[in-house]
Amino acid sequence: MPSQFFGLWMTQKILLIGNSDGIGAAVTRALFAQGEHVVGLSKSPSPLGPDGPPHVVQDIAAPEYPQVLQHFLAEEGPFDACIFCAAIGSKLQLPDLSQEAHVIEVNFTAMVRTLAALTPGWLQRGNGHFIGLSSLADDFYNADAPSYTASKAGFSYYLVSMGLKLRSHGVYVTNIRFGFVDTKLPKSSWKPLMMTADQAARHVVRCLKTHPVQLSVPKLAGAAIHAFRIMQSLRVWFS
Repeated sequence: MPSQFFGLWMTQKILLIGNSDGIGAAVTRALFAQGEHVVGLSKSPSPLGPDGPPHVVQDIAAPEYPQVLQHFLAEEGPFDACIFCAAIGSKLQLPDLSQEAHVIEVNFTAMVRTLAALTPGWLQRGNGHFIGLSSLADDFYNADAPSYTASKAGFSYYLVSMGLKLRSHGVYVTNIRFGFVDTKLPKSSWKPLMMTADQAARHVVRCLKTHPVQLSVPKLAGAAIHAFRIMQSLRVWFS
């Protein structure tokens, strides 16, 4: 059973991956403030410093990450939930494609490895919740940042598929697709309907209670991007 009893929200032990800045840092602050047992893991130190929750500095793209994660889970677990917030972007400047694989490693492969490490224990317990932060950019082609959009497309399709697979076993998987959020990641000069990191964090925290398979925020931006993707597909089809 999830950590919820007769309508009362019980304290959870939550692992946050990539929580040293942006949305991840805002989620950490929000959960820590409401008394949740939070443990962080990211490439940089915790935004809350030594007075904040436990935190491990680890590059999730490093070859040793799967082994470090397994040891970490054995030492600090079990966890009721995991929120995967890590993401990077890289503008493609030809002829240099050196960062393309790294973006996919951080944004997609590391997420798959994290879920793979957590799922066996959750299946054994019959409960658990994985939340991944994706992007509305998963729904269109971007010649300036192909690795970012491709990684987010794979991210979203994988998490929704896993959500459908695991839900009947008591394990929830939630894919959250955000539009523009005021962090260091968005590089576009035009950022319509942009929300703050704290606003985005409130959506994440709410999903811990509601367990949706997918949430797209803001919905208007999602609809506009999908329409743009249809136009792109027509151009590709007739090119």
